[in-house]
Amino acid sequence: MARWLLPFDAMDPKDPEKTWKTGITQDLYRKIQRQGHEARLARIELIEEVLSRDGVKRIYGGWSRPDKDDCFVYVGRPDRDHRSLTTHVPPPPNMVFLVFVLGGGTIDEWNWRPAQSGTLEPDGVHGELLWPETRS
Repeated sequence: MARWLLPFDAMDPKDPEKTWKTGITQDLYRKIQRQGHEARLARIELIEEVLSRDGVKRIYGGWSRPDKDDCFVYVGRPDRDHRSLTTHVPPPPNMVFLVFVLGGGTIDEWNWRPAQSGTLEPDGVHGELLWPETRS
């Protein structure tokens, strides 16, 4: 069985010149399907963009959540949102899209989150800014 049902290449948070393999497990994907979270399923398409070199705007490291240490947070601003598999709309204002990747590469969460006014700094994300190295 493959490690992930949906694999993605992401900018490596430890070496931005390289990529690393990340992905969503079959168990998580099936759980989201069973729970009927159509918007969350549709937003999987945004993950690939935010993890890519062209789509990522910030990467944070060292952020821990309950039972999940060593989490990387990729921050991007896609030019659209997916409310469902067929409904695509402009991105929500003053929001950024976050992809949470565990240290081994497993993606376990993705969602829109408010950003600090006029910036790409997500509210409520604590950790070390890994990329870009200087705030620009």
